[in-house]
Amino acid sequence: MPMYECFLFDNPFEFGTRAYLGKRVRAWDIMVCNGCLAVNHDGVVPEIYPHLAVHLEVRGIQPEKDAEGCILWPSN
Repeated sequence: MPMYECFLFDNPFEFGTRAYLGKRVRAWDIMVCNGCLAVNHDGVVPEIYPHLAVHLEVRGIQPEKDAEGCILWPSN
C-alpha cells in the first residue's frame, strides 16, 4: 500500500488502490491526511503550520485568506 507523508503534520497515511486516507492538493503540490483536512476544514492557521506559508511563498503561490488570516484551501 502506498504511504505518503501529511505535509501539515508529518504523519504517514495510506493513499492508493484500497485506502484513500488523505488528499492530494494539486494547486499547492502537497498531500494532506484526512485528520488534518477535518481539523482545518475552514482554513489553515499559518502560525500553527508556518511551513505551509513558506512552501507557498517559495512557489510563488498567493493563497486566499479569510478575515482572521487563515489560509483557505484551494477549490480544486
